[in-house]
Amino acid sequence: MSFDLCLYLLNRNYSSWSLRPWLAMRVLKIEFETVMLIVGTPEIPDLGLPAADELMRRAGPTSKVPALHVSKRAGGEKHIIFESIAIMEYLAEDYPQLWPSDRYERAYARSLSAEMATSFGAIRNYAMNLRERREFDPKFYNEKVEKDIYRLSSIWEGLRSKAVAKDSDEGYLFGRFTALDAMYAPVMFRLRSYGLRPKIQGKHAAAYVEHMLKNEYMREWEELASHETEIIPRDELYPSTK
Repeated sequence: MSFDLCLYLLNRNYSSWSLRPWLAMRVLKIEFETVMLIVGTPEIPDLGLPAADELMRRAGPTSKVPALHVSKRAGGEKHIIFESIAIMEYLAEDYPQLWPSDRYERAYARSLSAEMATSFGAIRNYAMNLRERREFDPKFYNEKVEKDIYRLSSIWEGLRSKAVAKDSDEGYLFGRFTALDAMYAPVMFRLRSYGLRPKIQGKHAAAYVEHMLKNEYMREWEELASHETEIIPRDELYPSTK
């Protein structure tokens, strides 16, 4: 079966950016093809090597994932959409439920999504690695990480405290799933992998983390990732144990 949409991804165990549009598309029940670009093999042992660069060029002009290849209906011409937010904005043209229906909530969700895409550098230093199940390690925890977690807690607590009052609340930041939930999805795995969940402040924020981790498509991603055996050294926070 051929699809009009083809999503290029990196190893699911590690690729936080890949997760975001994939999750949104699964929640929306969009049919699409997946192309996996796998690093950590004998031929391509790590990112940053010439062989890895060549592999990543298959994704698109930025040599990064995710990249959504769209078949234009006239003549079969391909169009490539790159960057997670751009992909979700493209999808939202056909699936407007990907953003909140209220204009001001929609603007806020987009602002927060952009913040997630460009900020939180300290929490990103905890590379997404679904295989990890670590106890809290204070040697990696500093004021910058604490600041990031405080900011995330504040956002999640504020939005969820309002959403719980809605009759249609489904446990997500604006009640139902939106692109903003997809943008935060990789953070949930980081919090779990490195024993950071107890650092989240606020009962609604903490419950939101658990709700996201139980999402059926988050679990599907985990199941698919569990079959990967490749190790990407660059994304191992504890390389000496591998």
